[in-house]
Amino acid sequence: MIPHISVDEYANFLAQEYLATFVCEGGAAVKFAVVADDETANALSVAVEDRARRLGMRFVAVSAANTRINLIHQLFFAVASRLDWVALAQKVVRKIPGDIWGTQVGGAVTISQVASVLDIDELLVRTQINKALSDRVMKDYSLAKDFRIAMTQMCLPELQPEAFTEESRASILEWLRGELRLISAVKDKHIFHKVGRHSARAMLASTSKWIAKAGECGLVLTLDLRQLALSRRPDAAEGEFYYTPATVMDAYEVLRQFIDATDEMENLMLLVLAPDALLDDSTNRGFPKYQALKNRIWDDVRDRDRVDPYAPMVRVASAEGRSL
Repeated sequence: MIPHISVDEYANFLAQEYLATFVCEGGAAVKFAVVADDETANALSVAVEDRARRLGMRFVAVSAANTRINLIHQLFFAVASRLDWVALAQKVVRKIPGDIWGTQVGGAVTISQVASVLDIDELLVRTQINKALSDRVMKDYSLAKDFRIAMTQMCLPELQPEAFTEESRASILEWLRGELRLISAVKDKHIFHKVGRHSARAMLASTSKWIAKAGECGLVLTLDLRQLALSRRPDAAEGEFYYTPATVMDAYEVLRQFIDATDEMENLMLLVLAPDALLDDSTNRGFPKYQALKNRIWDDVRDRDRVDPYAPMVRVASAEGRSL
């Protein structure tokens, strides 16, 4: 019998060995957890969320049932829709006066407020803060170019609210969330393309770095693959997506690319929740069907009695009867 690890043991392991140290210090990891049933998947997601939030990390849960995870840009939009971009921009802006002048400013960190608190000419404050914002955002070339432009546009209204309206960054938020109908709405901000397959992975990597730049530890993303195991279209509930064998393979390619790109990402943990059915090598939609992914997550050597929690894929014991 293949050994299993309990929900709490695995959540604690991830928190102690990855989130609190490796991820918070700038690392990235992709882990697969095989769950026996819906209750176990939900319990593990809740347990990981609880530990992530205790560590000051952002947590986002995405399900293949309502997000087309075979399309990387749809995955990014799902993450972007669950983040408070205004709050993150406020945190980035709030750090600037302390880093320049060594003084924290209470309340809104506007240029006029900083000038008043420090008793410095407003023109000088504006020059210093704008330079600092340029150095931290526009000149941070580890972030995607369009992402840098968008985040600058999110920060500027915090510094100069009198010069901007809420509508001025509403189009940026729609662009981030995939809700923008016409790209012309952001062309005046020097963004000329919608987020697509070609740019979504870089945008997601930039997002976790941005969260760290705001002073938080990073991003924990759980990706629920249970919907991929449905073999017939009628099995999908109304309003949920059905994945053909071809789109399942596309989803596996998205995951394979995530694994291979971990060295290029920072402050990110991707935890994939997969049902037992996806381990079956006799179907046309299991992990073994896509050899490139199987080679990266399958155990070459496995202890008969003990779980190796450091392995890329672990089996999680049923959470039936577990008290949360």
